Amino acid sequence: YKGHDDAYLPFPVISYEGERFFMRGPSAGLHIWKDELQELSVGVSYAGPHFDNGKTDDKRLNTLKDRHPTMTVDLHYALRTAYGEGGITLSQDVLGNSEGLVADARYKYPLEFGALTVSPGLGLRWESEKQIRYYYGVSSREARRSGLEKYRPGSGVSPYLSLEAGYGFAESWSVLAGGRLIFLSDKIQDSPMVDDSKQVEAYCGIAYSF
Repeated sequence: YKGHDDAYLPFPVISYEGERFFMRGPSAGLHIWKDELQELSVGVSYAGPHFDNGKTDDKRLNTLKDRHPTMTVDLHYALRTAYGEGGITLSQDVLGNSEGLVADARYKYPLEFGALTVSPGLGLRWESEKQIRYYYGVSSREARRSGLEKYRPGSGVSPYLSLEAGYGFAESWSVLAGGRLIFLSDKIQDSPMVDDSKQVEAYCGIAYSF
């Protein structure tokens, strides 16, 4: 978003993989079917970008409504082979913020170097009209109040590159880091709320396994 502060979020990540139930940071759910190579699951996640009109130095964007993260219901399929790991996730907003649907298809190839694992990857993120319109559209009322042009985008696809890394040390400790470089769809880039064609997401942390 134009002039918006970067977002930093300290977050305790709890991961648990059971025969039926799992927790993966901001996501939790149930395995519908799982074997050594494939997995089909359903769950819920905390997801979505956010826009805080008090954290931008753009005077026109200060007058817009906030855009909030949400909870989604997810249907997830994953495939693990000797040629890498792939998956697709369908996510539907259930709090009524955007009422949008997101589909994310991804692939990564883990490379092991002793205690270090590096996983380069790529993916495509499709966002429905309602999803993009909520987070990046400008309503008629907002346009009159702010002086921005009204903007009612359609659906769009954003490709991205990803990189994950983990290094194990001691007996149960590891250092984790990763991120994504997202090439925003033209529907997002054309929004009067946006002034960039790319978005960077990154994380780092320390993990203890037991």
